[in-house]
Amino acid sequence: MVAGKLIQEIRPAMGCDRHMKFFSSIVLGTFLLLSLAAQARPVTPFFTFNQSPLVQLHGLPAIEAARILDPGKQRYRLQADLASNYTVGRSATESLVLDGETMRLTLAFSGHGGRNLEWGIQIPYVSHSGGVLDSFIRRWHDTFGMSQGGRTEVPNDVLNYQYVSDGQTLVSQTLEGDGVGDVRLTGGWQLRRPGADDDTAFTLRASLKLPTGDSEQLRGSGGTDLALWLNGGYGGYGLGPSASLFGGLGVLLMNRGDVLPELQRSSALFGSLGAGAWVLPRLSLKVQLDFNGAIYRDSELTQLGNDSLQLSVGGSLRLAKHTRIELAVVEDVAVATAPDVVFHAAIVVQQ
Repeated sequence: MVAGKLIQEIRPAMGCDRHMKFFSSIVLGTFLLLSLAAQARPVTPFFTFNQSPLVQLHGLPAIEAARILDPGKQRYRLQADLASNYTVGRSATESLVLDGETMRLTLAFSGHGGRNLEWGIQIPYVSHSGGVLDSFIRRWHDTFGMSQGGRTEVPNDVLNYQYVSDGQTLVSQTLEGDGVGDVRLTGGWQLRRPGADDDTAFTLRASLKLPTGDSEQLRGSGGTDLALWLNGGYGGYGLGPSASLFGGLGVLLMNRGDVLPELQRSSALFGSLGAGAWVLPRLSLKVQLDFNGAIYRDSELTQLGNDSLQLSVGGSLRLAKHTRIELAVVEDVAVATAPDVVFHAAIVVQQ
């Protein structure tokens, strides 16, 4: 009604039907875009966690959405995380080199499990190699005047994951290889559904990681891990119709594995916090921080003994009613506690 009255008042002043039609199209198009944005589903988190070769083999989860699937709905996800690692650490008794690329492909399925419940399975395929990104990253650092961090002192595209303590080599992987990683079984219980006045939701989630990957090839830990966490999402008063906040906090309980068992902790905290908005009817942009406590102890090296913080920046593009793609770049905010950079891509079908 307001738009119609405005058009009627402006018509005499314009004095031209052609201009009037153009103006009407602009007004109606703007109202349509705002309407679509207001009806957009909440922005959901990136499906990311620390991809360091000595961390990704444990059971750190991605926090996932604050809403479980609706009855009768299913979700399929095919995801790739390409991590470029180069870091060197030394102390009086330890030395560590992580030089290489890790590709983690994940096929995930989730389904509605009854009243307020969701279940799922995640099957990863992990590859460690010398990779192809070293030259690109060196040129990138040169272009923007960034430190190479020692990359120019070693050959490009070489795999060398090695950890030595007190003269003993405890981790050594220099041969490229790939295979199935540790399979995860997941579940979710909706604690609070979105209301009429806001889009607040809370879900209690769990993930059980099984030792199906080869720990000698750093495709699994050799142990069983259980992650429990609470995640939430908010989109309502004060944020606008198209914006969302999301986050989660939990604990990872780790059975003693085969990779650095004497250093491995039995538990670690983790969490995520992020925000996003639908900037177009089919396009959302988002930013996310992922945190995890140190997986290892009794080490003076940052790469093993320090907590980690990673920053993900990217977005989601809806290709069709039930299909979207996600793209993100992940950086190590707490330097050397995670890969230098991770390129994240996923295609998600939910129907």
